Amino acid sequence: MDRRCLCDLLVRFRISSVLICSIALNSKPALGADASNARLYELTDVRSAIEAAKERAPEVARARAALKSSRSARESGRLAPFGNPHVEITAQGANKGVVNGVAVAGELWLPVEAFGQRTGRRREAEGFVAMHASFVLQARARAAARAVLAYGRIAVAKERAALLSELAMDARAQASMLSERMARGDAIQRDVSLAVAEAARHESMLMENGASLVSAESELVELTGKRAPAALASSMPPSLGMIRRLQDELQGLPQARALAAEARYHDAAAERWQREGRGTLNLGLVGGRGDYGETRIGGGVAYAIPFFRANRPEKVRARAEGARAREDRELYQGIAERRLDALQREQIELDKALSALSHSAVPAARAAVSAVEETYDAGKTELLSVLLTRRELSTLLLRRLEVLEVSWQLVGEYVEITGALP
Repeated sequence: MDRRCLCDLLVRFRISSVLICSIALNSKPALGADASNARLYELTDVRSAIEAAKERAPEVARARAALKSSRSARESGRLAPFGNPHVEITAQGANKGVVNGVAVAGELWLPVEAFGQRTGRRREAEGFVAMHASFVLQARARAAARAVLAYGRIAVAKERAALLSELAMDARAQASMLSERMARGDAIQRDVSLAVAEAARHESMLMENGASLVSAESELVELTGKRAPAALASSMPPSLGMIRRLQDELQGLPQARALAAEARYHDAAAERWQREGRGTLNLGLVGGRGDYGETRIGGGVAYAIPFFRANRPEKVRARAEGARAREDRELYQGIAERRLDALQREQIELDKALSALSHSAVPAARAAVSAVEETYDAGKTELLSVLLTRRELSTLLLRRLEVLEVSWQLVGEYVEITGALP
């Protein structure tokens, strides 16, 4: 390949690189071809993203729909303590003049819930509604955690895009300079190829980061109906601090409240089964025409003794489910307390790592880059040493962003457990 062809190739590479990077940095994620989807309000910060997700996230909408449906169970508690009346009419006659005409008898039986069955149904219905209300809190906590993760991914991706753009621009400038030097006979093909490969590596990472940014912004819009700010004040996640949780606070966690509500529901169900197992009292009214044409009127009481069947399997099952939910709550509270403490300590260690990278490793790598560039300009080292030193600097800068992303993940898990930021 002669020098003219190589220069044409480098020019085409620089032009395509500039176009690609311009698209990545200046384009915004398309949310639809219609102009109606283009106007979305922006969020102010991560807390506004949490509040919006708690109201607009799909899982929250589904949980609210389930809560609305559960309220229909209250109708069973509003029923009157009477069953459907039972009416029976019989007629009987005889021959040979034994009776005077036809004897007619009628019976009316009214089942009455005299042992608190209606109260049991009402308590079970209220427990069922309360359980679904706690599921809404659970869904809001999960949606808030997803919003935090999406917001953090956006914050880190935007800072990574700025960093990779700068690195790609420097690499392209280096490749352009070397191509010009090679045209004058002051550089070799290997150095030009290495510089071009380094620029392409940064631009490839920039494109991958753009795809991640589009994914995160799409998820945030799905959760909140709003976009992240075009310019974020900082990519640093909120601090979790070191807060000791009291037992009352642990019981107020969304998952713990859901398990407690589930236990109360199963206890109420067991109580209902027990009350219904006592049977119903039947009040009867009897009337009719006797064998000799006389009028007969009377009454009675009937009761089925729950000797063989008293809803025992149902009661045992409901009580077992209630005990299981209470045990799960106790187990979860212990795990949540330990995990919250671990999340706080993990973030402290990550903050130390960020401090070491920002105040020690990165400045040292920048100094090394400056030194090796001066050595290269003096002709005392090869371009490979410059590229390796620059790559070490870019690795440290990108590693800092990876640590930030992990710290955001810790905040997301914290919010999923507690339902809110500290």
